[in-house]
This record gives sequence, C-alpha cells and structure tokens, in this order.
Amino acid sequence: MIRRPGHTVNDTLGRTTASPLPAVEGLDARLASANVASWGGDPELYTRFFGTSLELERGGSTQQPTTQTVLALAALAAWRSGVLDLRQDALGRLTKALESGSVTASVLASALGLQAGELVDFVRCQAESPFGWPARGSGEVVVARVGGFRGLGGPWTAPPASAERLSSDGDFLITLADGEVWRLEADIFGTRLSRAEGGPDPVTRPRAEPAASEAWPTRVAVFDTSYLAWLVLGQAA
Repeated sequence: MIRRPGHTVNDTLGRTTASPLPAVEGLDARLASANVASWGGDPELYTRFFGTSLELERGGSTQQPTTQTVLALAALAAWRSGVLDLRQDALGRLTKALESGSVTASVLASALGLQAGELVDFVRCQAESPFGWPARGSGEVVVARVGGFRGLGGPWTAPPASAERLSSDGDFLITLADGEVWRLEADIFGTRLSRAEGGPDPVTRPRAEPAASEAWPTRVAVFDTSYLAWLVLGQAA
C-alpha cells in the first residue's frame, strides 16, 4: 500500500459526494471554494464542512443566517479544510460566537468536524498549541504525512534525510538527501511546504528551549525508505 500525504484528522472521514453549497446571501460559493484552493486548502472538505454547518444552522428554515454567522462558519470550514493562515481569524470568530451565544455549539462544532461536547475542550487545546485536539489519545500520534516523490505527485526528487524544529510551534526545516532544504509549516488541519534558501538563520535557528508548546511536543520523523516525512505528536513533557 502506498501511503499518501495527508492529515490524520481526515483519515476516517470517508468519501462523500459533495453537494453544491446552498445559496447564501452575500456569499459567492464558487469564488469561496476557489480561494480555499488557492490558499492551500481542500475545496471538497470546505464544501463538506461549510455546507453541513449551514444546513444545521438553518434547521430546515428558509431564513438566511446573519452575515456574521456565515463568515464565522466559512472561516472555520476553510481552516478545517487546511488553510493555515485562517487559524487565528477562525479561532477569534469561534470564541466570539461562543461568548455571545449567537451560534449554537453544535453548529460551530459541525464546521470543524467535532461534536458539540468537544468544542470547549478544543478551544482550550488550541490555546496551548496549534496541534491541540480533544481526541489526543495516548503515546505518539501521527498528525500528518507530508512530501512525497515528485513522480507520484509529490514535491521531492530525493527522500528526506533529517528534520529540525524551529523556534515556534508548527515550524520545521527538512533537509533532503540531495541537500535541498524545505520549510514545513503546519497545524492540526493543514500543512505548507516551501523551499528554504540554505539552512536556518540566527533568527529562526532552534533555541535550547524552543518557544513551542511542551504540552503538545511535535517532531518530524524521516526514514531512508520513504519519500514522506511524518509529523508526530508526542506525550506531554
């Protein structure tokens, strides 16, 4: 079996036929999906989570949700689909909606693929680390698989040889066997790989005590038999 890049939180979702997003006043569904794709997210996941949360919010009513509700659900679903740069905005909207009670917990949770009872714990976990997740489990857990051989659709022509964590959560440098250096940025839902020019500079060089969360310690594991790198969450220190 060939392992493909992907996030563990998506491994058990199963395949579904994504229905077109329902018409929402003030939202261009086609443009929104295109933006998610251009920002590094999965438009099918976005449609899935946004559509589910909108349907739950409407509850069979034809009444349009408020603009703020639509924006909150769209941001959450886009982040859940893998758009890294929307994390802070999505969390801010989530916290505001919970505090105001403007959107029910079940609707907000559905935009993230969570159960309503997990939402408060999720917010607490995310305050500690971008890898915070209610169903942590015990022992080491694979968060994501990244990279892959270019001949099979991946970005690399050589396997990863080593990896090091930089000074912040979700920020790593991966050196390939051919000497190329790549930067990995990640959270619980998304990853971004980009070429790095040379090694880490003094600003980004790993510190003796990295400013990463030791409650959610992460590392990147590499193997000489694989073109994939494995983002691993360890037990709390």
